[in-house]
Amino acid sequence: MVLEDLFRRPSTLTRLRLPPLGPIMDGLCEWLGFRGYSQHGIRRRLRQVSHFNRYLRRRSVKDVQDVTPRHAERFIEKHAPPCRCTGRHRHRSGPSNSTRYLMDYLSASGLFILPSLASSPKQELLQEYLDHLKYERHFAETTIHTHRKYLTPVLEELGAAPVKALHKLTPEKILALFTNHVRDLEMSSRRNVRGVLRSFLRFGHQKGYLERDLAEVVPQIRRYRMSDVPRGVSDEDARKTLEGIDRTTPVGRRDFAMIQLLYTYGVRGGQLRALRLEDIRWRESRIRFPACKRGKEVLEPLSEEVGESLLDYLRDGRPRALYPEVFLTVHPPYRPLRAAARLSTIVAERMRQAGVSQPKGSHAFRHGFATRMLQHGQTIKTIADLLGHRNINTTFIYTKVDIETLRQLPLDWPEV
Repeated sequence: MVLEDLFRRPSTLTRLRLPPLGPIMDGLCEWLGFRGYSQHGIRRRLRQVSHFNRYLRRRSVKDVQDVTPRHAERFIEKHAPPCRCTGRHRHRSGPSNSTRYLMDYLSASGLFILPSLASSPKQELLQEYLDHLKYERHFAETTIHTHRKYLTPVLEELGAAPVKALHKLTPEKILALFTNHVRDLEMSSRRNVRGVLRSFLRFGHQKGYLERDLAEVVPQIRRYRMSDVPRGVSDEDARKTLEGIDRTTPVGRRDFAMIQLLYTYGVRGGQLRALRLEDIRWRESRIRFPACKRGKEVLEPLSEEVGESLLDYLRDGRPRALYPEVFLTVHPPYRPLRAAARLSTIVAERMRQAGVSQPKGSHAFRHGFATRMLQHGQTIKTIADLLGHRNINTTFIYTKVDIETLRQLPLDWPEV
């Protein structure tokens, strides 16, 4: 896509091609288009960028190579009107917001490098640890995000000089630190804090911030096997949720297709987010869900209802963006649904709108699927294959909710 595809008036084209930004305008068009903006949206942003271009010419900037982040900062401060309630600048006004997109494009194109922000010792230590997880231990982005979430408050408590505080850590201080952070958390979050803290302490010992490995000091949190009963959404509530979705809008078509896949196949949210266009094998009437959490991939027949809802979304709901993933965001810049929390929030909100109280979230449909299969007489092995469990012992948790079978277990007592 080039400027001539968007503008017909010669005077407009001439103005947009003026230096210093004129030579990169075609590339900016293509960059915005790849991110899912409509032609109307691209035209509007290019007109706004032209204001910044005029600002640069007034300051005698003749080449795009001479543009600096400081130019953008001054332009944004000048053109972002103050908010009436706080008096602060609103940086999301038209020209200033479009200038931010321009600077992102220039940075992505290698025309200049954004200066790194000054960071505190806590931020530096946190980033060093996260880089260790990414490049040395090859953790997934979602796992790294979890470590960031639970480690940040721990570093806050270590103070302004966390490296010095690490040298002074004792087993008693670690125990107090751990107890303080898990006191008000649920069991699953406590286990997360324990794992993150142990990993961080091993990292500190490896880097020389700790004289000895204190990871084992973090107390064990006992969790007995099959101690919980999975809470799945009932068949009635699942259908109620689907029926309550307005399918006349793009977001409604997307949410209906996602929830119907969760209900029909019981897949994990991560498998749904990773689903690609090529995984829908229309000619074979099959659908493939990639492996997740060390499980197995799932290959199932594509039901007629699921196929119709997917076609409805792909034809009239999915944005035209060059991503292989099936499900994308509904507002530009369009991108795949990356965060698991985002998907669960969407599902939980649809359940709330339908009047479904508990349980909520995408995983409730997985539990409901397994329970439904068990009640229909499917074997544990079959359910394990459908869920993608590599170890059949993982599936035995669902035997605790098979009430009808449990009723047949008590023996007759002669004296009763």
